[in-house]
Amino acid sequence: MLTTNEIIGQNILEILNKKSLTQAALAERLGWTRQDVNKIIHGRKNVTAKELKEISDALNVSMEELVKEGSVKENVKPIKLFMGQVSTKEARIGLLHAQKIMDMILFHSQVRENKSKLMKEWDA
Repeated sequence: MLTTNEIIGQNILEILNKKSLTQAALAERLGWTRQDVNKIIHGRKNVTAKELKEISDALNVSMEELVKEGSVKENVKPIKLFMGQVSTKEARIGLLHAQKIMDMILFHSQVRENKSKLMKEWDA
C-alpha cells in the first residue's frame, strides 16, 4: 500500500509528464532545489499543507488532484519484483543485499548532491 507522500509524488510526476515539464522546471517555479522536488516525487519527504498548496499553484491544478488515489499505481522496486522469480533462499538473500546496496548508493549520492546545504545547516 502506498503512503500519502508516494501518492502525492506519483500524481505530481503524472502532471509534470502531461504538461511536458521537468522536475527542474517545477523546482524553479517553486524557488526550491531540484533535490527537494525529487524527494517529494519519490515519496521521501513529508509534504506540508503549505507545500501542497504551493505545488498546486505552480502546476495550476487543485490540491485535490495532487492527493487523489484513483490513478496511482503501486511502484515495485525492480529487485523486489525479481525476487518473485527466484526459488532458493540464498538467491533471495542475495537480492535483499543488492537492494540494500542500491539504497545506500542512492543515499550517498543524495548526500553528495546536498553536501554544501548540509554543511551550512550543520555549522549554523
